[in-house]
Amino acid sequence: MSPQETEHPGEHADRGARPSRLERELHAQPDALRTFLTTAGPAAAAVRELAAAACGVVLAARGSSDNAARYAQYLVPLVAEREVTLATPSLVTTYGASPVVHRRLVVGISQSGSSPDIVAVLRDARERGAPTLAVTNDPGSDLAAQADLVLPLHVDEERSVAATGTYTASLAALAVVAAGLAPEPAAEALLADLDRVPALVEQALAVDVDEAVDVFGASWRGVTVGRGVNLATAHEAALKLTELTGSLVAPFSPADLRHGPIGAVGPGTPTLLVAPDGEAGSRSVLELRDELRERGAPVVVIGPDLPSGTPPLVSPIVAVVPAQTLAWRLAVARGVDVDAPGGLHKITRTE
Repeated sequence: MSPQETEHPGEHADRGARPSRLERELHAQPDALRTFLTTAGPAAAAVRELAAAACGVVLAARGSSDNAARYAQYLVPLVAEREVTLATPSLVTTYGASPVVHRRLVVGISQSGSSPDIVAVLRDARERGAPTLAVTNDPGSDLAAQADLVLPLHVDEERSVAATGTYTASLAALAVVAAGLAPEPAAEALLADLDRVPALVEQALAVDVDEAVDVFGASWRGVTVGRGVNLATAHEAALKLTELTGSLVAPFSPADLRHGPIGAVGPGTPTLLVAPDGEAGSRSVLELRDELRERGAPVVVIGPDLPSGTPPLVSPIVAVVPAQTLAWRLAVARGVDVDAPGGLHKITRTE
């Protein structure tokens, strides 16, 4: 992937057609992030007050929101030295059990705020006296009603099935949560890094994905690899490619890929490596490149063409954008209705 020099980020793939909702939402992300970040300082302060007695965090989410939760699973311990666990919603909804919430901040992440199982986790935690927080694009949602504190994403209504702006805004919201849990110097540094993100995302929208479209377009399966904070990016890239293009794409960390699944990787398995410059996990991701090529797997790397100086701890907000663009462009090339791919619906009600 390399930066485009002639195409403006707002231009769409088919010059003769009206842009899809997905395309418009994809390119609206910098402004959506700017709007959200106007609330970052007060929101971090509110999180600090709410979670003053919390020694850890429990996160409940599904789909793209679950991928955002993976980001927080690394970021919060890094900047705030607090334990983070991912809730298992079916413990509440199917088995009638409950996650451990004593002295935990319980965070529900749902763009629509209407996933019954995520609402159930927050309701259960609140009934047991735990502080609860909702990250959602609908402050009037059922999820928000169960929260002591709501962080609205402030993204214009997202109508395309594939989450773009609500995903990057969710990442930013979880970075704000991390700042609220962190000591002052780390919190200030993280919020300063976040202020740079909208401009960096604007640049990331100009990354050339033509080669990646050709590589992934030649197969109906693939692999994505990331580590640390960008394990979330590998998972979200795999989800976007799968739901939009019809390919079955599986995400891994380098270690998990080597523990068996790499045996299925060969000439028909394109691989996307997420390795932003300066991110601690990038080295081990890039170490896979030669091994994968020896197996005949075509390899594409997200990293060298990202905007220079992208702060490592917020790099997932920037690194996911070329992956979103790749999935959109490949879907268009395959003739997919990108606003409603595969008969999917925008809101999935899991229990």
